[in-house]
Amino acid sequence: METRRVQITGGATFMVTLPKDWAEAQKLHAGAEIELHPHSPDLLILRPHRDSQLTRGVLQLNAKTGDTLMRAFISMYVAGFDIIEVRGERITPEQRQTIRKITQALIGPEIMEESRDSIVIHNLLNLSELSAPKTLERIFLMVHDMFTDAVRALTDYDAELAHDIAARDEDVDRLYLMLYRQFRIALRDLLAEEALGISRVKLFDTHTVARQLERIADHAVKIARVTTVIKVPAPPKVADALHKGGEHVANLLKESVDAFRSPDPDLASQVIDKASGVEERLMKAIKLLWDLAPQEAQLIGIAFDSIGRVKDYSVNIAETALNTAAPMP
Repeated sequence: METRRVQITGGATFMVTLPKDWAEAQKLHAGAEIELHPHSPDLLILRPHRDSQLTRGVLQLNAKTGDTLMRAFISMYVAGFDIIEVRGERITPEQRQTIRKITQALIGPEIMEESRDSIVIHNLLNLSELSAPKTLERIFLMVHDMFTDAVRALTDYDAELAHDIAARDEDVDRLYLMLYRQFRIALRDLLAEEALGISRVKLFDTHTVARQLERIADHAVKIARVTTVIKVPAPPKVADALHKGGEHVANLLKESVDAFRSPDPDLASQVIDKASGVEERLMKAIKLLWDLAPQEAQLIGIAFDSIGRVKDYSVNIAETALNTAAPMP
């Protein structure tokens, strides 16, 4: 850290000199423009004026294909690059197909240029067009329906509904990755708060809740898969226990998100207190599996475990609501 003394010229103009090393690193010169952004009552951000603030990243293909290539591209996407250039000595048809598939699966990226050894993708979604709270609301509504439908598919032995849940998980992933990208951009650039219309602290809490919801979606898919694999419907008593357990947990999930939206610390505490009772009911229900065939018991046990995990994630959301409601120092 360096300190500078404020000077006053002409009786009205306040002046502060810039650190020489920083100025040279930014290639400043006489007449260069500096952007001044008042960020808070005691913080002023200085940034050299640039005609374009677009960030560009290069993804070297090497031998990356399939899922490995998709993961590498997603990591560049969530890092917040505006332009991603995929390079290779010769991009194979399989690699091109993978790039097209992942750009279509994400929100914002579009292929703008292609050549033998390069694919250039631009993110066309402006930060000002996004709303983190509204995105979180969309994720919650989708995840809540996925979970309740997954439990219903298992209790009703509805394979068609179960298959539909897996397809919906892709939409949740797209929204979550977009929100994660926003969060990473806000961490890198303090000025992103202005475009996003949300503080970094609130965005951190919003991302934390979205992460829990994304995991709940994964467990909904897990429950749905049990429905597609199990050979016979669950016995009436087991189906009833699954239905009631899922209903209790779905209510916990809704209340925990309501507590975060408000934020309502009293409601958040109630969710946490109720969760222990739900845990006891689930433990009692699992005893019903002792009378089932081993394979059937194992599969339904996976569903009960996932319902319990969703209960845990709901508690995590409630705890985040408590933190959000706490006063800032």
